Amino acid sequence: MDIQYSDRQIELSEKVLTSLDRFVLDFTRILEQKTDYVIVSGYVAILFGRSRGTEDVDILIPPLDEDIFGQLHHALITGGYEFLNAEDARGLFDMLTGGMGIRIARKDQCIPNIELKFLKDDVDQYVFRNRTGVTIPGASFFISPIDIQIAYKLYLGSDKDIEDAVYLWEIFKSDLDNNRMKNWMEKFRVAGDEYGINV
Repeated sequence: MDIQYSDRQIELSEKVLTSLDRFVLDFTRILEQKTDYVIVSGYVAILFGRSRGTEDVDILIPPLDEDIFGQLHHALITGGYEFLNAEDARGLFDMLTGGMGIRIARKDQCIPNIELKFLKDDVDQYVFRNRTGVTIPGASFFISPIDIQIAYKLYLGSDKDIEDAVYLWEIFKSDLDNNRMKNWMEKFRVAGDEYGINV
């Protein structure tokens, strides 16, 4: 897989799509008809070849009004998805506005699933405004900026998250803005030196 990076744009050529990639692409094709979005967390590392499993893909969207969410709900149901939370459309909307995530999977399949959340704070807003476009043959979608993704994974601190951060750093370290990386690492109060992440 060849990766070409420029600021806020990544092109992947010769990528072999996995079943998880296809799941994400199919879902975002419906989602983007109703709202913009950004994919965050573990799938970002998996997209670039990190070999690990995941049950969910985290996606952030700006707050929607109830009518637009109702349209999205209908489009997803019609498109062959189901909501894993035991709520109707109004209940799901209330969960989102209450700061909770809702889970969506292909009908009769619990895994993998999407965890969908509304943007909730300044960091989410930054990630959304500065989302990175990823282009693969025949498709495109949007992920979290790599620099904040690395810093946030270090902040989460589990073995899996640290390994995600190191994996992304090894791929993109020559392309990232070190000052921006330093700012995010300071904001999350993390250091990467012991893991080879030197900025």
